[in-house]
Order: sequence, then C-alpha cells, then structure tokens
Amino acid sequence: MLVDRRDETKSFPGHRYRASLCGSIALGWLLGLELRGLDIARVLSDWGVSMSMLRTANLRLPLFLARRFWEVAVRQSGDEGIGLELARMDDPVQLQGLGYLMQLMPTRLAALEQMQRYWPLLAGHAPQEVVHSGNEVRLRLQPYEDYYPAHAEVDFWVMRQLSHLRSLPGAASAARELHLRRPEPADPQPWLRQTRVPIVFGAAQDQLILDLEALQVPRNAGSEAIREALTTSLDEYAEQTGDASEMERVCAEVLHCLADNPGMEQVAERLHMTPRTLHRALQREGWSFTALVDEHRRLLAADLLDASDASIGQISDRLGFDEQSSFIRAFRRWYEMTPGGYRSRRG
Repeated sequence: MLVDRRDETKSFPGHRYRASLCGSIALGWLLGLELRGLDIARVLSDWGVSMSMLRTANLRLPLFLARRFWEVAVRQSGDEGIGLELARMDDPVQLQGLGYLMQLMPTRLAALEQMQRYWPLLAGHAPQEVVHSGNEVRLRLQPYEDYYPAHAEVDFWVMRQLSHLRSLPGAASAARELHLRRPEPADPQPWLRQTRVPIVFGAAQDQLILDLEALQVPRNAGSEAIREALTTSLDEYAEQTGDASEMERVCAEVLHCLADNPGMEQVAERLHMTPRTLHRALQREGWSFTALVDEHRRLLAADLLDASDASIGQISDRLGFDEQSSFIRAFRRWYEMTPGGYRSRRG
C-alpha cells in the first residue's frame, strides 16, 4: 500500500520522503565515467540528462534518472562492476562533508548514526535502514515504494560505507558479511577483493552486517567546532534543497498514483499547475509526460518481476494498464521479451 507523503514538511528531515538523489553525487559519477574514457556526450544522451541540468545549483535528480544512470554506465562501460570502480574516486562535495564528519565521531557507531541522520540528503530514492539485532548491526538499502536501487549503485554505496567506517590501525574490522541482491557475477573476485568481506550473492536484501562491539570501540574524537561547522553546512544544504523542482514534483506524483494510470491533466491539477506549464517544465529537461510515465512503468515492472511473487495480471494493475495484453506489449518493447520470459530468465 502506498502512503501519501506529500503533506510532510519540505524541510529536513522531510527529505527522507523524497525519492531524489543529490545532484553533485550524480555529477561525480559522470566525471568518473569520463576519467575511464567513456564518451560523455553519448552517456548524457542515453541518460536523458544535460550537462547544464547537472550544474544547476542544489539539483536533486528524481529516482528514475538515478536508475537510468547506472543502466547507461553498465551498458556503455561493459563492466557490471562499474559501481565498485566509481566508488574508488574521492567523495563528491556533499558526501565528502558527511564522510569527514563521520571520521570525527568518537566511535564508528556514532559515525553510522550521523550517516543515517543525513542519508536522505544524499540518496532519498534508496532509503537506508539501520537494524540492531543482538551483537549485530544491519545496514540495509531498501526499495522506495517497490523501486529498488540499481545493483551497480548498491555496489557504489557499499564501498563508500565500508570506507567511511574503516577501522582504526590495528582495530578489528566492523564488517562481518555483505548480502547483495544481484546474481553472482561470472567473476566475483572484484567484489571480494575490493570489499574484503564474505559476500552472499542473490540475497533477499542488500545489507551490510556489522559487529556492534567493534563499532563501539572508542577512538579520538575530532574537534567539536569542526563537527558543528560540518553539521551546520549539511543542515543549510537541507534548507536550500527544501523546495522540490517542478520535475521532481511531477515524478513524485507519478510515483504516487501510477496504478491509477495518471494523465497529464490529472497530475497538473493535483500539483496546482496548468497542463501547459507542466509540459513546458518537462520539455526544458528533455522529457515528455508520456515518456516519463513509461519510464517509471518500465523500471517498476522489472523490479516487481524480480522481487515479488505477484502475478503478471497483478503487476499489470500495479502499473496502471487497463489490459494485461497492453502490459505484455509494452514489456516486449522495453526488454524484447515477455514478462514471463524475463522472470524465468532471472530465475
């Protein structure tokens, strides 16, 4: 069941109810691809994003564009481990400030609490959950209303988390085991080598299992004044990004009412816009309303087939199709196979 979160406060921590990604992080990913020799003009074209859009102050990208980035990155690089590679770069601006704050905390558990507090500012489209269970702490990446983060993006965040929670010299590693939803790669060595953690592929959840006792080991805390300056900077960023862009608002509405087969007039009315204003807002970013709805359906269709036992008819209804046959035709157009064939192939 979907929860209508549109009436929540726009200010932090209301970001946790927004399926959006910090724009500076996406720009960092793009520059990482450029350093690896990819044709950035081609990446941007396939991604459906312009460089001028990425350089917009305080940009937040809707969920579907975060997913599209990793599809394009994997396809054009030919490397399903591209998330591991991009995680080896320096942190983008907003993540850099949070990473530094984490290093100044008196324990790694306190560092993890800071990451959890500010996570929605970074990647609200991929909710993070911290679960305490006995002597373990489980750090999980969750779906946002049935939309899962791309496997390559999970790889990226796992590597950054491991880096931010790295041990003190001589201290025991806090990481016990890593569970990844992605199927086991043909060559799992890059994952094992870079994480240095036992990995369970094909797991039910993306989660990093941590040792609570190791997380609680004291360490020298950094300057309180610097910690306060960093938290002030992050809080200011939350305030600056409190108002969603027109495109983010449209995408949020589509996410909320996809099962109702939303039309442009209906969405415009709910957002207190005219259809013409809505059309122009999307056109400025290179998208049409029809293409935007189609893209959300495409991504959710794959996720539901992968992660649920719902029937083809139930998935068709969830996506807002009037007829199951219409869904099957659309799925063939998206993935060049039937939904049943896709589910069988994915096992």
